[in-house]
Amino acid sequence: MSDYFAPPRAEIALYRFPSLFYPIAAIVALALQAYLPLLFHAAVYLDLPLFVVVYYGLCARNATGAVVAGATMGLLQDGVSHLALGLNGIAETLAGFIAAGIGGRLDSDNAGVRFLVVAGLYAMNVALIFLMERYLMARMVPWWGGRLALAAAFNGAAAVPVFRLLDRFRQAR
Repeated sequence: MSDYFAPPRAEIALYRFPSLFYPIAAIVALALQAYLPLLFHAAVYLDLPLFVVVYYGLCARNATGAVVAGATMGLLQDGVSHLALGLNGIAETLAGFIAAGIGGRLDSDNAGVRFLVVAGLYAMNVALIFLMERYLMARMVPWWGGRLALAAAFNGAAAVPVFRLLDRFRQAR
């Protein structure tokens, strides 16, 4: 069972991307994060900047780079959202670190792994932001409850085709 999700170390491929790939992906994710909810109400549950952070962490397998990418994307996301500056930065920094750790241990090209990683990190992201808002900032924010499981599954399902689209830009090292 463990061999199914974790290929031997020699078979793990490392990829490189065009130099402007991640900055452009970040800008597109932030723009879509801001404007998609105006067109489709269900898009309020999508966390597209988290997709970029997780994709970078899974593909690059570099914890330092994933932490920097997560902090940068989180702070930029805070700039266009209603949250206090730094909440998404902290949560997405941790998400990038975890994604990089998972990317080095599991087959990150597997759609099931991608679904589970994004769904799990989305739930962790929402839970961290809830805890920081509730207990550090003393705001009375409601817990999502059952909506969180549905939103996490929605993000996981949406991430799989987005990651397949982003895979088209990668090149073998």
